[in-house]
Amino acid sequence: MKRALALGLMAALACAAPAGAAPASMTIVTHDASVSRIGTFRPSENPRLSAAIRAFGRPSGRLAQGSACRVTWRRLELKIVFANFGGTAPGQTTCTPSVGRAQSFVVRGPRFRTVAGLRVDQPATQVRALYPYAQWREGGWTLVSAETPYGEASETPVLRAFASGGKVSALSGRIGGAGD
Repeated sequence: MKRALALGLMAALACAAPAGAAPASMTIVTHDASVSRIGTFRPSENPRLSAAIRAFGRPSGRLAQGSACRVTWRRLELKIVFANFGGTAPGQTTCTPSVGRAQSFVVRGPRFRTVAGLRVDQPATQVRALYPYAQWREGGWTLVSAETPYGEASETPVLRAFASGGKVSALSGRIGGAGD
């Protein structure tokens, strides 16, 4: 009995994250001109809605809007827009798990963090502390940008932060998995 209890305690301690730290699986990672990972969802490898469902569980809502599908995971405070610029087969929409491909996301809860450690609900001053080269554009900070591969050469936001009431209120990013 004591041995089983000790083994159980050791297993629990091995799995525990340090206090205040976000699990590594909830990190937002960028690569080149897009977000390549959101938690365990790796849209750079598989941008389909089915892969996001495997990573985040059953969504609390799906809303087809034209050629896009807005999918929400309320408990995670996460919304991902799925699209498919290659078209859909008859009877399918971008809300069909095998069809929709991640295009962009917004997170409004503190479970997710950027690689530098920025999270929703942190003081807005943390944006400049963690991203000294962040640029204020169109109502938010561009944390990571890349040269757009389309049209004229210009910078496009890849990862952004928004603030309200002196705190970070949302993180958003470009995934671009829909075929653009």
